[in-house]
Order: sequence, then C-alpha cells, then structure tokens
Amino acid sequence: MAHLSTSIKTGSLLFLSGQLAFDTDGNISGGIEQQTAFILAKHFKELAKHNLRPENVVKAGVWLTERNNFQSFDSAYALAFGDHRPARSTVISQLAVQGALVEIDLVASFDSIVW
Repeated sequence: MAHLSTSIKTGSLLFLSGQLAFDTDGNISGGIEQQTAFILAKHFKELAKHNLRPENVVKAGVWLTERNNFQSFDSAYALAFGDHRPARSTVISQLAVQGALVEIDLVASFDSIVW
C-alpha cells in the first residue's frame, strides 16, 4: 500500500488522491476508456462515503501516458460526468506503474457550486 490517504477533508473541500485502475488483485488492465471509467467509479464511491456526488467535483487533475489517447479518455470522462463539467488539467506524462494509461485526482466541494 502506497504511503498516502485516499481522501482528506479540509474546510469545505475534499481532496481525492490520484487513482490508477488497480483491480482487487492489484493488476491494471484494459484500454484507456476502461481504465478511465474504472478510476472514476472508484472516485465516485469514495465521494459517496462523504455524502458527495460527482456533481460536487470542482477540479480534476489528469495524467495520460499517450497523447493519442486523449479523445478516447475525454469520451469516457464525459460519459462518467454527464452534463457536469468540472475544471480540469490534463497532461501527458510517464506514470509510476507499468500498464497504467491514466491517473486521475479530484477535488470536491461540500458547498454549493456556483457557475
């Protein structure tokens, strides 16, 4: 287990650590769409533990290993969030774990979001 917290609340914000698409056996598999959907499902489960929903997410940080995966990632991301559009940064970078195509961290707010 990595030396980190899955989430930390401070004030009205909840910070969710970067997630990779590890299954229960500690393996990563699937393409960019599957990994993205899996990671966001894990994040949404963590949000629910704090009585939050995907609509409470205000910021996402995304690391992709391949620029060519951006469109497929963005489609899976949009499918998971629906009409909600959090602020987001997306960069191309190496990831620390072999087979990981994407890592995503989130910041969610306990306060109402104003557009």
